[in-house]
Amino acid sequence: MAHESNYELSHLDKIAMPIVVKAFIVYELEPTVNRKDVVTSITEGLANGITQCPFMAGKIYFDDSGKPFIKRLPEDQLECTIQEFAPGEHKSFHALQDSCFPPEEFNPDRLLPSFLVGERPVGALQLNFIEDGLILAFAMNHLAGDWSSMNSFLSLVCKSSKAYQQGLCMPTYAPDLNRSAFNGDPHANIPQGELLKGCPGFYVNENAFIPPKMPPQFSTGIYKITNSAVKRLKQECTKMLNGVDYVTSYDCISALLWVTVTRVRTQLNPENISSQSRFLHPIDLRSRDPEHKTSPSYFGNAVCPSQAGPINVEMLLAKEGLGTAASLIRKSINEVSMASIENLTTLVASLAPAERLGFHANFFDMDVLLNSWFSGTAADFAIGNGLVPQAFRTHRPVTGACCLILPNFSFGEERLYDIFVQLDEREHQLLRQDQTFLDFSEIKV
Repeated sequence: MAHESNYELSHLDKIAMPIVVKAFIVYELEPTVNRKDVVTSITEGLANGITQCPFMAGKIYFDDSGKPFIKRLPEDQLECTIQEFAPGEHKSFHALQDSCFPPEEFNPDRLLPSFLVGERPVGALQLNFIEDGLILAFAMNHLAGDWSSMNSFLSLVCKSSKAYQQGLCMPTYAPDLNRSAFNGDPHANIPQGELLKGCPGFYVNENAFIPPKMPPQFSTGIYKITNSAVKRLKQECTKMLNGVDYVTSYDCISALLWVTVTRVRTQLNPENISSQSRFLHPIDLRSRDPEHKTSPSYFGNAVCPSQAGPINVEMLLAKEGLGTAASLIRKSINEVSMASIENLTTLVASLAPAERLGFHANFFDMDVLLNSWFSGTAADFAIGNGLVPQAFRTHRPVTGACCLILPNFSFGEERLYDIFVQLDEREHQLLRQDQTFLDFSEIKV
């Protein structure tokens, strides 16, 4: 690249969590597979990905208003780093497989490239060869895009790798970078207080949540929910719907997590039975856009922070709690549209450089965060040479109680849902004993 390029990011991007999202995809490596061929095909796949999405090789910067943007200098490259672990330096594929790929075995400090302090690369990719296997590690700065965007780029790299290995034409992808639908009007001249009334879950600077000085020890686990269990769960949820005509599998899985996590928290802290709980989950606006203000190929943060609750904990833990929770989650989704973010993006545009927007949620206390990589499938991440993904894992995305529905890597006719859960270690132990949770899910690791 011979010149500097700048790429606008939106006001919605500005309020994305300031984290680097990490994905680890695990493959079994047969002895007959030539490692050099794998490296070559992935390198070519990445090159095609950068050709289609050149901004992925850039870095995050901020303008005078505090709004982020991407700058790519001529020397900026997103290269595929190669790491070969000798036997004994990392668990083998079969050892990981036998223990259901524990999340704690995927250490980003070992599996991803290191960067200088203060550097904010948009993306990073590393191929890690372990005994009998391969771990494809990818990271993306959340300010540059959401799970859907990450899925679009990473699957493009994988499909391009497979196409190169098979001698086929490289796939093409045209990311939509039109930010207009996700930008607020900085000249709206609406008092900030009025804008906040339209965004009741948010605050500006004051009342900012400060994490505890001594945060609890967190643990992570992976749980499997079968499609047949989801059907039983939906039957349970639909017995007590409130204000909605239906609930989906997503609503019911979310309700199960919200109710059971809340219950184990009150077992540890009985006084919290008289408190309230919120369920925070981002909703993709690409699929809730009847006026076509954006497009399915939009690349960036196109999710609206949606909140179910707050609701009295006693109501969540009542006999009809699953139906109550699922109904609240469905209502929160039904209320989301492109119009939902107009107040929010205008509020963000009104912020002074030193001001920050926060959300009224405490994931150390009684609130729960859930996210979903619902669209990903195993076929999206096949990279050629017969390498088909066997597992998807992520590193702890945020501090506090959070859950993540992982991509669908199930084989066969029945859909299996893998759920990543992170909780206070004491809460996690109790969750694994909660009968309602165990009625619908299986502990994998």
